[in-house]
Amino acid sequence: MDVICCGMYRACSTWQYEVIGHLIEWRRKGERLGYVEGSAYDPVPGRGRFRVLKCHDQHPKFAEAVAEGDALAVYSYRDLRDVIDSMRHKMGRSFEALMHEGLVHRILSNDRFWITRPGALVQRYEDLVADPTAGVLEIARFLGIALTIDEAEEIAEAYSPEANRRRVEAVRREAEAQGIDPDDPSQTVRQDAKTLFHGNHLRLSRVGDWREALSTEEQAVLALLAGSWLIARGYESDLSWAPQELGAGVAGRIARSRWHCWVYFTARRYPKVAAMARRWLGFSRAEERISADAPGRRESTTGQWT
Repeated sequence: MDVICCGMYRACSTWQYEVIGHLIEWRRKGERLGYVEGSAYDPVPGRGRFRVLKCHDQHPKFAEAVAEGDALAVYSYRDLRDVIDSMRHKMGRSFEALMHEGLVHRILSNDRFWITRPGALVQRYEDLVADPTAGVLEIARFLGIALTIDEAEEIAEAYSPEANRRRVEAVRREAEAQGIDPDDPSQTVRQDAKTLFHGNHLRLSRVGDWREALSTEEQAVLALLAGSWLIARGYESDLSWAPQELGAGVAGRIARSRWHCWVYFTARRYPKVAAMARRWLGFSRAEERISADAPGRRESTTGQWT
């Protein structure tokens, strides 16, 4: 059976991939597949062993595999405002650029897709950061693997922020040895084949950093697009946090964002038209970077985790 680590960008999905990879290699003689796009996914029914793979974007192949019992979905989510702040830092791109590329619409669309997969394990970023041992135990139970508290603590420690920071530093040193600047925005998609870490994968951050990082208008836009989602997930009880004034042209920018989101997913469902669509829209490089995890691309959680 395959385990699809499909969490939200910058929301502990790489951490989940690490933990699951550790568990299935240790207890199930499983293997890691790395990052796999939906168009390239082959569930290989009846394989008789566990495989773990990483992705973010929805795809009919993933939906079919989960529905048929050939795969399990492990999803994570996070305060969308912190996600956008973290993505902006990770990608070296402005809020406006991320909006133009349809990022917020893509995140919400993926969230609706993965959260409704039958039997999916859904974990909250903030809970994993607060108590990673409990997160490890929950994942192990989901996979049918019995762990003691001590074993879970050892695994949580093996993939702690400090341990993962050392892994990221190793990725950075390898890049620098090849004459590559790991902080160069054009190189942020480079990743380690085993851990899926990037050279700028981690940064020091706190839950709620968006309050100082996002402008008044940026917060207002996110309230318009994701206010109900934030309430439904318990991040807010109402919209009293949100500024009320929006700048000129916001409706048009949101319409373009929604359109780019549609093109993005259509291109992934029908790969043969992807190049044509990207050239037509004129954001090929941006779209490639923001997709955040195809082989050689990056993905991350925020700050300390991924």
